[in-house]
Amino acid sequence: MTLAHAGAVLTVHSDGAGSVWVTASWTDGHPVTRPVSAVLTATAAGQRVGPAPLRAIGDGAGTLTYSGQLPPGQWTVTAELAMPAVARCDARFDVGAPAVPATVTCEPPRAAPEPGTSWTPVVVAAVLAVLVAVFLIGRRRLW
Repeated sequence: MTLAHAGAVLTVHSDGAGSVWVTASWTDGHPVTRPVSAVLTATAAGQRVGPAPLRAIGDGAGTLTYSGQLPPGQWTVTAELAMPAVARCDARFDVGAPAVPATVTCEPPRAAPEPGTSWTPVVVAAVLAVLVAVFLIGRRRLW
């Protein structure tokens, strides 16, 4: 994976009548055109679909589709991309009459800070405080 393509962004789409598809793009906006491994899971009022594989369609421009149809209901849909990058998107929408299309875009999670960067100032301050205390206590005993 190149630096420009350091993470993926998923967008879940519904036509409101039961069709669901996902578009995958890199964080720089380019579509994911490599082979993918992705699944969809959906739940609504005691109903569950999946995990079902998402299949690439078209010219490989990052569009993945669920081959089934969701029945009417209020659905929570989770799309998960495992390859070529890891990404997840949770979306909620209604399926039924009237059919109202919906689109939800999920940004990739923020990168974790490098180890030690967030605690470094606290550790340095604590070590300095202990050294100053030891110095002052040792100095008092000498007097």
